[in-house]
Amino acid sequence: MPRNLDPFVLIAGGGPTGITAALELRRFGIPVRIVDEKEGPVATSRAVGIQARTLEEFQLRGLADDLVRIGHHATGGDIYGEGKLLVHVDFTKIPSSYNYLLFLSQNDTDRILREALDAEGAAIEWGVKMIAFGQDASGITATLEHCDGSIEEIRPAYVIDAEGAHSIIRSTLGLEFKGKTLDESFVLGDVHITCDLSNSNFHIFSSLQGFLGLFPMGGSHYRLVAGDPTNDPAQSAAPTLEELQAIYDQRSHIPARLHQLMWSSFFHINSRMVKNLRVGRIFLAGDAAHIHSPAGAQGMNTGIQDAMNLGWKLAFVMRGIAPERLLDTYEQDRLPVMRSVLMGTEGMTNITGGHSMMRTFFIHLAPLIANAEFVQKSATSHISQVALNYRTSPLSDDNFGDGSLVAGDRIPDLEIRAVSSPAKGASIESRKVFSLLNPSRFTLLLANFVDSNEIRAKLSQSSSPWPQLPWTEIPWLQMIDIFEISAPPGEAGKPFAECFGVKPSITLVRPDAYIGFRGTQASTEAFTKYCNQWFSPAAQRQAA
Repeated sequence: MPRNLDPFVLIAGGGPTGITAALELRRFGIPVRIVDEKEGPVATSRAVGIQARTLEEFQLRGLADDLVRIGHHATGGDIYGEGKLLVHVDFTKIPSSYNYLLFLSQNDTDRILREALDAEGAAIEWGVKMIAFGQDASGITATLEHCDGSIEEIRPAYVIDAEGAHSIIRSTLGLEFKGKTLDESFVLGDVHITCDLSNSNFHIFSSLQGFLGLFPMGGSHYRLVAGDPTNDPAQSAAPTLEELQAIYDQRSHIPARLHQLMWSSFFHINSRMVKNLRVGRIFLAGDAAHIHSPAGAQGMNTGIQDAMNLGWKLAFVMRGIAPERLLDTYEQDRLPVMRSVLMGTEGMTNITGGHSMMRTFFIHLAPLIANAEFVQKSATSHISQVALNYRTSPLSDDNFGDGSLVAGDRIPDLEIRAVSSPAKGASIESRKVFSLLNPSRFTLLLANFVDSNEIRAKLSQSSSPWPQLPWTEIPWLQMIDIFEISAPPGEAGKPFAECFGVKPSITLVRPDAYIGFRGTQASTEAFTKYCNQWFSPAAQRQAA
């Protein structure tokens, strides 16, 4: 018989997506079991780039500093073609405190996340594989096989499939992993390089022989990725140093000597994704849901952000704070992101590949347009994922508040002045927006109000079905932190005015730091309707 425990979540897969999902749930006090069929952490890794948006999310969880401290900061990237520099990508244009691309081995990223998980009282169960499951309205019956051959049956409330590209759960569910596999094989390796290339930039060489990318890991250490000209991975167990040197010499016009090969492998690029991220009580995330070209360093970041989107929603439902329908918004939020990532990485691979019309256009047009200011800002915002938004999500309700921010947008970490409390005479402090956010709660920002007592009274009066309660006792306010904010003086106030405007506005920020609701001081009824829709009425009545 299955072992019945308090409601918990089973996470299959101990990579960055699975660990992040476990961390998110544990922060809310949700019990988890995270299993992985491997015997332990792998010694090699393919993901090396951590984008600005992922670092912002990690900052809110107290994890960014360790990653930033040991990672290598790349402030730009150079793309070459026909023996000349075509484009320089300037990451300092990223509108974030993390205006660079952080290169760090996935081994180190995983280690830091595992240490954080240990601190939360959970750990990965290595050598444990989920081999069968069934689900009903009340939960899931799952069968686990341990490395010693023993069998265990458990009864989790939900399952998160983070098993990766070869997910057994996805296959068992019969979900099509639609897409394509490129015919060309690719090589991958960690190697030291002596050359005149700046290790502050990544370097991509586009040639008729194929793509070559060098990604700086610090010092003379680089990650090398390239299309394999032989297209015959069977020639050896892994590419040799001599083969990598030959590929480099063939495609780069800048002399360099490769040495100290640490590891290498052949691989094929797949570009695939599922059409559904939820089947009953089972959710797919990370490579189990989407895989694509390594171009742009998007894969691991997308998986981590899948987990951050799902984690708070699952926790809110399991704690009775939100209705079950909140879980449907995971798929509605993330599927468009996955499609966009697949299209973007496929395009980048085609542009820098060998014989393609797209490459020909790029070679001729890139020097003319790609270095323009607006192109640089757009490109770096998309690569860094700070441009990612959920404007079309059911969770995004925009009521035309002042400023450029729209419901569904990422909340930027602006300089602000914040009132420490709503009491009369409260002190005003210079802060940044992120210092007000709590990834376990919603945050309501009351911007540009001379006196917020009026808006609080209006919200209290429109808080049906509890109009008789004082403002501070409205049940859904127990899940929301409230701050009054305004522009700092001088030049520092311009970004604030651009984003929040100069008129009074209300902005509700989700736990994952995206805007759920935007409105004016006349939007109180719409705001309370939003809260009553997405916070569980049963939980609110109980709290009242």
